[in-house]
Amino acid sequence: MQQQSFSTLPEITKNLIILNLLMFLAVICLGEDITTRYLAIHYVQHEHFYPSQLVTGFFMHGGPMHLLFNMFTLFMFGSEVERVLGPKKFLFLYLSAGFGANLLNMSVDYVQVQYLLEGLSSEQIAWSTGQLSKISSSLYVPQMDELARIWLTRSLGASGAVFGVLFTFAALYPNRIVYLLIPPMPLKAKTLVLVLTVMEFSLHISNLQTGIGHFVHLSGGAIAIFILWFWRKQGARF
Repeated sequence: MQQQSFSTLPEITKNLIILNLLMFLAVICLGEDITTRYLAIHYVQHEHFYPSQLVTGFFMHGGPMHLLFNMFTLFMFGSEVERVLGPKKFLFLYLSAGFGANLLNMSVDYVQVQYLLEGLSSEQIAWSTGQLSKISSSLYVPQMDELARIWLTRSLGASGAVFGVLFTFAALYPNRIVYLLIPPMPLKAKTLVLVLTVMEFSLHISNLQTGIGHFVHLSGGAIAIFILWFWRKQGARF
């Protein structure tokens, strides 16, 4: 890939990186409790859920490494994707991948919660949703933990949108060689995306509690590929 500096980045890619950095600084300055309460994505039936969180959530990050990984990926691949698509289409793809991935993830969580609620008493539900701090051990059933995980977890991060950019890059330049940092090795872009897809899907279906939104990653990539396919069907020359 061609070497580039931050100053030579196209405007949308540059401004997205700046906005994510500013949001991260806002969390530090204003306090994590306040910012995540209103800006991170809560479960749709949670009392602190606001529809705007589906957008604000993918401009926030859980820590410096989370921010660094996403912004480095956007820095590496966003500029070339933006130059090919143009600023308007690139911004539309980025926002659609991020918003759509969060919406799909929320929909899956909602269906799962409705299933988990079946057969639970009001007291069991109250404990799972954080309204009770204690409950009799005789009332405990395993699905209460899963319900609590979905109901009380706040999600955030640009990974859905960034995976959309990465998958788009691979669709535009499938045979372009990408040099990984960890492990240090060259891969074709299409191979990198295939490896990531298999890895993310495997981790998602394994039910390991990694704290990472693997379904969001895959959804963002899939949405971006669908948008690119649709534009090509409409006659776009890229």
